[in-house]
Amino acid sequence: MICRLAIACLILLTSQPTLSGEGVTHWALRPVEKPPLPEVDNKAWIKNPVDLFVLARLEEADLEPSPPASTGDLQRRLFDDLIGLLPGPDDEFASPEITIHKLMATPQYGERWARHWLDVVRYADSNGLDENAAHANAWRYRDYVVQSFNSDKPYDQFLLEQIAGDLLPATDQAQTHTNLIATGFLALGPKVLAEPDKTKMEMDIIDEQIDTLGRALLGMTLGCARCHDHKFDPVPTDEYYALAGIFKSTRTMDSLETTARWHENSLSTPEEHKLKENHDQLLAAQQKVIAAFIEKANQQLLVEHKLKQLPPKPEEQYSKATREELARLQNTLERLQADAPVLPFAMGVTDGDATNLPVFLRGNHETPGALQQRRFPRALGTGQVDPIGDDVSGRLELAQWIASQDNPLTARVMVNRVWRWHFGRGLVATTDNFGKLGAKPTHPELLDWLAGWFVENGWSVKKLNRLILNSATYQMSSQASPEAIERDPNNQLFSRAPLRRIEAEPLRDALLQISNLLDLKMGGYVWTFPNFKLVFDHTSEDATTYASNRRSIYLPVIRNHVYSLFELFDFPDPSTVTGHRTSSTVAPQGLFLMNSPFVLRTTEALATRLLNEEPVDSGQRLTRLYALVYHRRPSAQESKNGITFVKQFAEMDNDRDSNKGPLASWQALCQVLISSNEFLYLR
Repeated sequence: MICRLAIACLILLTSQPTLSGEGVTHWALRPVEKPPLPEVDNKAWIKNPVDLFVLARLEEADLEPSPPASTGDLQRRLFDDLIGLLPGPDDEFASPEITIHKLMATPQYGERWARHWLDVVRYADSNGLDENAAHANAWRYRDYVVQSFNSDKPYDQFLLEQIAGDLLPATDQAQTHTNLIATGFLALGPKVLAEPDKTKMEMDIIDEQIDTLGRALLGMTLGCARCHDHKFDPVPTDEYYALAGIFKSTRTMDSLETTARWHENSLSTPEEHKLKENHDQLLAAQQKVIAAFIEKANQQLLVEHKLKQLPPKPEEQYSKATREELARLQNTLERLQADAPVLPFAMGVTDGDATNLPVFLRGNHETPGALQQRRFPRALGTGQVDPIGDDVSGRLELAQWIASQDNPLTARVMVNRVWRWHFGRGLVATTDNFGKLGAKPTHPELLDWLAGWFVENGWSVKKLNRLILNSATYQMSSQASPEAIERDPNNQLFSRAPLRRIEAEPLRDALLQISNLLDLKMGGYVWTFPNFKLVFDHTSEDATTYASNRRSIYLPVIRNHVYSLFELFDFPDPSTVTGHRTSSTVAPQGLFLMNSPFVLRTTEALATRLLNEEPVDSGQRLTRLYALVYHRRPSAQESKNGITFVKQFAEMDNDRDSNKGPLASWQALCQVLISSNEFLYLR
């Protein structure tokens, strides 16, 4: 009986399942078809088609949208959403259209939007897990993402480059390097580098790539099918291994031996290669000269002292002239080593040997089942589903299949991400899961209309941003009416703008900005750590520092030890795909704003900035402070309270014999203002 049961299970695991009708007709897997624009009563409220879909739902619920946001609130919101910085005190209130156009033309736009994408692709500057080795070249991928958003690279091309950039044609060497850097998307994941079972290590890496690709680009949990048919979505195990064969045919690792090393693509020019070869030849020649000199000196030592063998440290018995000459030769070698050209590399992948994988029963590579020809999951879109040829990995074909306008998931997933990054919640709340266990869209017609519009407009993220930001829906106030609170308590109908706390990076950047410390230099790296070296040594101490005044996107992201400010303000786990950051409110956040050395440093610099400006009275200085922090003038009561606070604090400070004078009292006031909800939240 037990034997028959085992045979039945084996047949079940290796046979091809039948896709359920429910799976095939799941809303996310249906072709994208732009629905007609709905009719509404309040046509005067409409600014563009986005509003029609939102207002139609509100009118069904007998609700009215909130009134427009104040000019100041809207400007602050636009600055945060588009560049992640505050409006400057001299930034005049302009129309939303002008502000949007101006901000998207700045280089800071790409930095803000790159950070969103880096959340999704689990970007980090170290490996994490067992061997937290440094990703010293990962920054090139980060800069590639910044440049892609700034140039408004079409999203379909953006995906093609990241999945198969090394296989794409290029017009010049710069484009070749860009394409190679883009494949860092597949290489950035955490890996168990000391795994003794090398086949398991390789399959774990492939599984992480499939899971990332599925959730980041398609909104599907493909990794669930590694051990068994997906319990909820139409992804059988045989199709998982058919897809895994594509990544088995891709070279991600140069060595699987402990400690394993990931692959990096060379970005050097032929001239740089030649320079390195010449330098290596000089090094080798100098080493031969030193070896020959030592051999000659040793022979001379044996003869002069009539020795049968050399002493333990023969160089100590060399003549003075011999020691001086040896030192000169070694100094020359050291200078050559110090001047060695450093060739540029980037984390990425390249094609390997085309290989098909069998189904590993229950995910165990030691129990292989039927061999699977490489192909794509049949239920996840139209396009090529036939087996891939034996002479290619299939990665380019996979990229083209995902980036196709006929794929029902790709555009839907991206427009939903953009919506979430503007509203704090997607039209589909589960941004990384469009499967059966994911949330259903609150506005399915709007989601499909946006997806179709996105493709029709050249997959342009900037155009999509402009469309959403210019809508009356986005420009509403966050103030809710009593009816909206009762009938739309969670704001699922978007009856008002969401009240959102600024994220960790804009918080840090804003503090540096208002204190006049922010360094706006773009690109490159601030973390000088040897590639592949363990970030944590035997003492389990991380020596990474975050003292730089560069924007937060350029600070290192260390897996297993994220920067404390980031971690405290809900920075995502850099080991996993994160399309939706949580937002917590906990006591340590308030304590950080009260006691953090970083906050104390920036508020002292802000107070110094106020005191160093041309002589003004306390009232004018307070007005300047409110312009810097809140981008508005203080009310009469706020002016009175602020001046009283500064005066009384100075008197208390004098009682403590402080030597800071007015600096301490103004710093304390600065700290009060930056700890307020008005500074921390977008209305």
